[in-house]
Amino acid sequence: MYKKILFGSCMTEYCNHIFNFALNLAKENDAKLWIYHGLGKLTGSEAEVDEAIKAAEAKVAEAYVDQMKKQGVSEYAINVSAGDEAGEISKLARDAGIELMVMGTSAKVPIAAGESVTVRPLGPVAAETLLLAPCPVLVVPPSLIPGLASG
Repeated sequence: MYKKILFGSCMTEYCNHIFNFALNLAKENDAKLWIYHGLGKLTGSEAEVDEAIKAAEAKVAEAYVDQMKKQGVSEYAINVSAGDEAGEISKLARDAGIELMVMGTSAKVPIAAGESVTVRPLGPVAAETLLLAPCPVLVVPPSLIPGLASG
């Protein structure tokens, strides 16, 4: 059904569970998997920003490439950028013709067991991405993440 899937990563342990969800979708659909990691707005020279992007690309590859290969997903791309994360991931989705985006509710671990229920259900990047995305966005709820509150 989906041949181009984009996973938005915040590079946290929480996000690893969401990656597994995206990876399984890519495998089941024989889809190419894009992995996007946004660095936010960076200060510094162009060379410093480029170096930060290259370092982040290496960290993303280290975190995910072996898992993809073990699952037989060989069609993938890693994209890292500086700037507005929701705008950048939406631009990537539009430019690459992405058919489905997969992300979590927030870069912070959402509503851990016993935490206040006044925590917002979506972080700012997830909320803005839902408004800007050129395709459907699948938001993985905390109830599917081991150790978090169940729904």
